[in-house]
Amino acid sequence: MSNLQSLLCCELDALQSKMYKCKTVHLRYSMLPEHRHFLLRQSILGIYAEWEGFLKKSVALYLQEINKERVPFSNLHDHYISYQTDNVAKFKSPKTDFGTITKLSRNLFDMYRGHVVFSTAVNTESNANLKVTNTILKKLCLKCLSSEYETPLNKLLKFRNSIAHGDEGIPVKQSDVDDFTLLVQDLATDLVLSVNEGFQDKVYLTHNIAL
Repeated sequence: MSNLQSLLCCELDALQSKMYKCKTVHLRYSMLPEHRHFLLRQSILGIYAEWEGFLKKSVALYLQEINKERVPFSNLHDHYISYQTDNVAKFKSPKTDFGTITKLSRNLFDMYRGHVVFSTAVNTESNANLKVTNTILKKLCLKCLSSEYETPLNKLLKFRNSIAHGDEGIPVKQSDVDDFTLLVQDLATDLVLSVNEGFQDKVYLTHNIAL
């Protein structure tokens, strides 16, 4: 087992433990019905937060392992060069000040001359639905998650956004919480498989340019 596999297994074990707590904590203790109802609804926020956090942590661990290999930019797959360049240049925020452009140009020049050190910050836009998740995976030439996850993950996001904004319009049942915890565990398992497979196949190198 590689170091990355070991780290991801630990993260997956921790996630599974948290999912169990999310779906049972309000059932394990004696409390008023309104308190139990409150915790049931709040568990939705925890379930989504753990999924988004797991996505970020898994990709970060993957990039950290690539950083250890000290790969020169000349050996990187085009997608990875673009991924790192975008992290530095932040193309979604156009630069017009010449001083800023000068500094950015020097940073890019220095970056390309050395070994790659990927930023491990992963932007999910606080909306880790299937589209956002697969966009991140595609940028890194990793296998996308199944389209079968789109509808249930959107449902989780709908519940989460409703509760986070104080909307009482969507009732939350125990069966919803059970379904969402299983969903997140399945998503996380498939994500781990994708990341491990990509690292094993070294999809970040130029010999995989056809991907």
